[in-house]
Amino acid sequence: MRGRSGMPTLRPRAPVAVALVHHPVYGRNREVVTTSVTGSDIHDVARIARTYGAEPYYIVNPVAAQRDMVEAIARKWTEGEECASGHPRGEAISLIRVVPSLADAVADLAARAGGRPAVIVTGASLRDGVATHGDVRRRIAEGRDPGVLIVFGTGWGLVRETVEAADVRLEAIDAGTGFNHLPVRAAVAIVLDRLLGPVLY
Repeated sequence: MRGRSGMPTLRPRAPVAVALVHHPVYGRNREVVTTSVTGSDIHDVARIARTYGAEPYYIVNPVAAQRDMVEAIARKWTEGEECASGHPRGEAISLIRVVPSLADAVADLAARAGGRPAVIVTGASLRDGVATHGDVRRRIAEGRDPGVLIVFGTGWGLVRETVEAADVRLEAIDAGTGFNHLPVRAAVAIVLDRLLGPVLY
C-alpha cells in the first residue's frame, strides 16, 4: 500500500485504535485528577486518527456530563446539519466512542477484534523498559495481536498503575532538543505517523 508520497505505508493486519484518557491522569503536582474534554480532543484527534486509519477513537472520561457533551457534538457532525453539508470532519467524528473507563475501551475493542488487544501506553517521561517505535511498528505489521490500543493521557500523563498494567510502554518522543512538552494532539499525530505512516527514512 502506498501513500500520496509514493512511499509504502503500513497496512495493519489487526485493528489499531486510539484512546485518550482523561481519568485517571496526573495533575501538575502529581495528584490524580480528571481533566475536561477540549475541542481539540474531539475534533483534532479524531481527524488524525481517521487520517491514519486508527479506529475507533475512544474518549475516556468518567464524568457523565462530559460524555454527554462529546456525544452531542458528535451527533451534530454525524446526524445533524453538519452531516447534511457533507463536511469531511463528520467522517472523522464518526470514529469516536465515548466510554467511562479505559477498561471499557479495551473490552469494546476486544469484542470488535475477536480477542483482547495489546494495550500500548505512551508518555513524555517513559524511558526505561520501553519499546521503540520501530518495535511496535513491526508488531502491528506482523499481526501479533488481535488488535492494538494506543493509549494517550491528558493532563500531566497517565498514572503509574495504568502504565504498569500495559502490555507495552512506548518510548517517549524525543527530538533531541531537551524540550518535551507536546500538546496531546501533536503527540498522537507523531506516534501514529511513526507506527502507521509511510516509511520515509
